[in-house]
Amino acid sequence: MNSYLALRLRKLAVIYSVAKPENLEADATNEVVVTTQHGCEIARVMRVYSKKPEDIGEPEGEPFVLSVDRLLTEDDREKKREIAQREREAFLKSREKIEFHKLPMKLLKAEYLFDYSRLILYFKSDNKVDFRELLKSLAGLFKTRIELRQIGVRDETKLLGGIGCCGKEVCCAQFMNVFYPVSTKMAKEQNLSLNPAKLSGICGRLLCCLGHEHEYYASFHGKYPKIAAEVVIGEETARVMDINYITKKITISFADRRKAIFSLDDIKGRRDSTTGRNLWWVHQEGQPEPDLSVLLKNLNPPGTGKKKKKSEENEAPKKGNKRNRSPENNPDVDDCDFDESSDSD
Repeated sequence: MNSYLALRLRKLAVIYSVAKPENLEADATNEVVVTTQHGCEIARVMRVYSKKPEDIGEPEGEPFVLSVDRLLTEDDREKKREIAQREREAFLKSREKIEFHKLPMKLLKAEYLFDYSRLILYFKSDNKVDFRELLKSLAGLFKTRIELRQIGVRDETKLLGGIGCCGKEVCCAQFMNVFYPVSTKMAKEQNLSLNPAKLSGICGRLLCCLGHEHEYYASFHGKYPKIAAEVVIGEETARVMDINYITKKITISFADRRKAIFSLDDIKGRRDSTTGRNLWWVHQEGQPEPDLSVLLKNLNPPGTGKKKKKSEENEAPKKGNKRNRSPENNPDVDDCDFDESSDSD
């Protein structure tokens, strides 16, 4: 049975799956020399699969990695160190050229292919940049093919790395293959404060970990009461103050400010057939279901307490702002007869 290697070529590249050669003894963390559509490159083995993986986000179409040539040798490692030194020099020279042409772009990284057939320059810019003259200057300076890649703030963080608010290396630089959409709705479902400073990563966008944990928190949706919901415990009622889905604990507060902590397994609920509302109580061992009618005392059945539409509220006269239009109280109005039928309000 053929094995497959999950390979990552560069920091920004996606992970590619390639059939493992029979004579190659490679496992995770090994580096190999591969041949791609662009030329010879170094790739890191991320994982070895017994069959072709389908969930790594590999782009469709012709395979980009054509073959796996060999494991990295000592000569290859020496050449890799030489390439790293030349990349630093290329970065400084390219930045000088950008300043010379006065282009509104920030150079982030310079990267050579393993056979020096191409120099890739990653840059960031808020606007579209016309770098045709810069490209000519760089091609004449380095005598190789130049590729300029404009990337966004998320890709910048993935490329350069950094430490997240959790104290670990950012997820995008560790294992993320593609960026998935993240929304504030995910933060709401996780009972997080909607403070942009706390929900943003070092890239300035919403934390990717909100998406990683969303499926776990969404699995509890509708199974337990929300914050500030009323629950019945024995003959008393209390309100939900906090729910910790990691420890699976719920904190409730009574009217006299007492607090109690229960396991989520003790929380039971059912839907009221009349009002259609969810009724919650704390199950106590050996005790029957408590009287839940106390939760319905201050609640109106759906459809009985319609709120006024905004248009109706705007049309209704406000107290204290109604103008007294009688001539006696308005000296600016001449004495005249008012039609009572037209002034019925």
